[in-house]
Amino acid sequence: MEASPRRSQLTHRPHAAVGRRTACRAPRRHGYRAFRRPAATAGSVSPTRFGSSFLFVESSQKEYLNDVHHAGSSLSHRRAVTHQLCCGLPDEKGRVQILTIHTNKMRGFGLLSGDVDIPELAAETKNYSGAELEGLVRAAQSTAMNRHIKATSTVEVDMERAEKLQVSRSDFMGSLNNDIKPAFGTNQEDYASYIMNGIIKWGDPVTSVLDDGELLVQQTKNSDRTPLVSVLLEGPPHSGKTALAAQIAEDSEFPFIKICSPDKMIGHSEISKCQAIKKVFDDAYKSQLSCVVVDDIERLLDYVPIGPRFSNLVLQALLVLLKKPPPKGRKLLIIGTTSRKDILQEMEMLDAFSTTIHIQNISTGEQLVDALELLGSFTEKERASIGHQLKGKRVWIGIKKLLMFIEMSLQMAQDYRVTKFLTLLRDEGSGRACYE
Repeated sequence: MEASPRRSQLTHRPHAAVGRRTACRAPRRHGYRAFRRPAATAGSVSPTRFGSSFLFVESSQKEYLNDVHHAGSSLSHRRAVTHQLCCGLPDEKGRVQILTIHTNKMRGFGLLSGDVDIPELAAETKNYSGAELEGLVRAAQSTAMNRHIKATSTVEVDMERAEKLQVSRSDFMGSLNNDIKPAFGTNQEDYASYIMNGIIKWGDPVTSVLDDGELLVQQTKNSDRTPLVSVLLEGPPHSGKTALAAQIAEDSEFPFIKICSPDKMIGHSEISKCQAIKKVFDDAYKSQLSCVVVDDIERLLDYVPIGPRFSNLVLQALLVLLKKPPPKGRKLLIIGTTSRKDILQEMEMLDAFSTTIHIQNISTGEQLVDALELLGSFTEKERASIGHQLKGKRVWIGIKKLLMFIEMSLQMAQDYRVTKFLTLLRDEGSGRACYE
């Protein structure tokens, strides 16, 4: 009678992706899987670690396996990858080389117009990857071809003009502005909503904050000793901290600008929130110059005064990321905002920032009248009446709250606007010192 095979006997199983491999079906209690080297092949064979296993593959297949090994986070979540290789975005010199390679054939066949300036395109394509640059070239080609298609009831091509087809600078610029956008870069819509009313420079405190912000931007750009610069904008609620942070970030003209805001993480668990924050910083590290705005930190921490309670997991993640320097050759500016400086002090987070800038409220009647004049909402006679009521008085109101009161007052009949505005100041409690 033929003996049955033992459980530990080696059996052969082919693998379509990496060639032939031999698995050892050892009992699970041993805690490992073994692989037996297959028969000799034409190429050199070497053991390669893949996940928690070793595969014996030819040298020609090893490059493919390495590509799979470094494929991305989606594979690592499936326990297929244990190591990842991070490649930064190409710099301007690299973008020139990539664009030159992808336009060589067009240039050789005389299809590239003389007004196309590759260095100019390289300067305009900050934070574009190699694949996105290739897509830009293809999009410009499609734009040029569409010019020779007659839009009638049937699709017709003007062959006479098509023979003179050339891809021009306008084709590249049109594709750059409308078709191809970098995955890692500045999304103007992301921070435009924070400064939709502009920055109201109602006094020296606002100008001083913007000047200090510009100094920090220049330090980030020019200093080799401080690749990481972080600043905390702290002040009372409704004082315009987020708008000032967004304005400093926009004026920096960094190729990567991202706002990490709690309104984008509603409903997130602590772990998913930490992952989302970390992804923002990981994306920033891929650009040579980056700016990350960490807005409303106490809300990111889920802080509530009852208890008090906060997320220690998010706190520790922020503390690590705020202090972590970017990779070599990269520079990062971090701008944080908070209305509870005292709470961050207790959490020992203030020490994580390089410096702190205080944002003031409007504190005098003269400053308030100057803000009204800049906004241009009331008539000159109405502003004079308000100025007379507030002359020599002290006020305490944030610019955002002031904008709200102005818009509410403007809904009244013109004869009652000033009275309604002063009443709103008094009822809010912001203007209680105006009548002292």
